[in-house]
Amino acid sequence: MDEIYNLQYTLFYSSILFLLIGFIGNVFVIRIVHKTREMHTPTNYLLVSMAVSDIVTILMWPLYFFVYWKFFCKLMELVQVCIMVSCITMTVLAVERYYAIMKPLRNGLRLREDNIKKAIACIWVASVVVCLPATFFKEWSETYETCIGPWTLYLNQGSKACVILDAVIYFILLAIMIYCYGSLIRGLYFTNTVCPDTDGERNSEKKKLVITFMLVTVAFSIGFIPTVVSYVIIPSGDGTTEVTLYAQPTFVADFVFVLSLCCNPFIYVFRSTNFKEGFKSVILCRNLQMHNEVCTA
Repeated sequence: MDEIYNLQYTLFYSSILFLLIGFIGNVFVIRIVHKTREMHTPTNYLLVSMAVSDIVTILMWPLYFFVYWKFFCKLMELVQVCIMVSCITMTVLAVERYYAIMKPLRNGLRLREDNIKKAIACIWVASVVVCLPATFFKEWSETYETCIGPWTLYLNQGSKACVILDAVIYFILLAIMIYCYGSLIRGLYFTNTVCPDTDGERNSEKKKLVITFMLVTVAFSIGFIPTVVSYVIIPSGDGTTEVTLYAQPTFVADFVFVLSLCCNPFIYVFRSTNFKEGFKSVILCRNLQMHNEVCTA
């Protein structure tokens, strides 16, 4: 058990710098969109919502190591809510881009100024509803001196059902994203059937936007899929041997996932001129001068 605790604290202290950078980067994303009128667009509002969920997850990460009260044990379920928010938001972005580029004449699933706030509210409410049942199974254990329940090392039957249900939802959303981006990549790069009459610069901007959102999705998936798999296959923590066997890879998977939350601001900076200029402006305390880009539309 000493090896487990040593690994826990090693990963925690190793993650502090990355968490600080990720926190600052996501705060900058929110500030840039808030302060720049040209960036008040449905797509950027979704990115802000995802930045908020990432910030909450980053701030909650230390509680995994310092949970000593039942209140904090229940509060940790907020992390799963935020993860669900990020996953649903990325799915909404994928579907919106799919309809915007593949089926531009259909406006039913397009995000606009008049419905984006309702869409974001629905995303958060849906995430809370999906994750709420797990709260009833998560509790403090005096025996193990830690939280037990869904997304922990100790699972009862109800906890296992919650974890499997969440995992199924995550992978369904991932399948939707793969289909949307797969169709876009095929049409934009291989068959050239998407926007063939669009001028070169405009078509290039659309491709750039699709790749940007794909990178965000890939970064999230690389970090989160190992975590989901590790908690789905984990057995009930009935003995020390089982915990020792599964704890270490699970902690490493959690560590990788938290680091993946720090990637989004840097992806935006490298892929978007607007965000790049925004970061420079915040750091240098100067007025923003935005360029028109598809990624802010």
